[in-house]
Amino acid sequence: MTGSPESIDQLVDLVKQQQAFLEMFVRSWVQEYRSNGGAVFCAKGCRNCCSLAVHTGFAEAVAVARFLDEEKEHAVAAYAVRLREQVQGVSELSDYLRRHRQEIGFCPFLDAAGACSAYPVRPLTCRSLISTRESIWCGIDFATLAPAERDAYISGLDRHVVAFPSHYVAVLQEAGQELEDAGAKRMRELLGFAIYGNLGVLVHLIRRHGLAEACLEGPAEAAGVSAAAGFDSPLLVTVS
Repeated sequence: MTGSPESIDQLVDLVKQQQAFLEMFVRSWVQEYRSNGGAVFCAKGCRNCCSLAVHTGFAEAVAVARFLDEEKEHAVAAYAVRLREQVQGVSELSDYLRRHRQEIGFCPFLDAAGACSAYPVRPLTCRSLISTRESIWCGIDFATLAPAERDAYISGLDRHVVAFPSHYVAVLQEAGQELEDAGAKRMRELLGFAIYGNLGVLVHLIRRHGLAEACLEGPAEAAGVSAAAGFDSPLLVTVS
């Protein structure tokens, strides 16, 4: 199956609708939770969660790629190359996530002030990550905590709402995942396959290596672009 440029536009339009829906859902949930005495700590300038590896679907990466200016394109390219080097020989997801946080650092879309430069088009996975604890906990390496500190953290979690043992709201993450799955399903309907991967890597492949154009030719061509650029690790890009 081959696609047309209009197919990709349809996927991006769907993503925009999904993001708008999730945005309303998050705002409504947070408002109700706070009105019932709950606390949500996400705010502009708290960026510790931005050291996590962000993975997303192809269409969301296209939306971000279209939004980028040239300066940020260079930052994303540098990020992707560093990440490619860090995952050489890595096969375990836990090792990849640890290396990303410790060696790669913050998201390449952060600006000098620590704000998201791609905020209007940020992925569903970012929109759905809502913290019920202070932002410092979003950057903690729990392996380094003393047992008493870990116990205090766990005892302070609102288990009715969090994706235990994390402090992030479960129902919002689940909603984001459902929307991502729907987007992947739609891509399979239009193009015959779906792509999922690290946001920075996908954006880099779209901007510098013609991934979007290759997707119109088929899964083998899309996978070939990723492999030729050295990003054929399943930890970075998967074509299904």
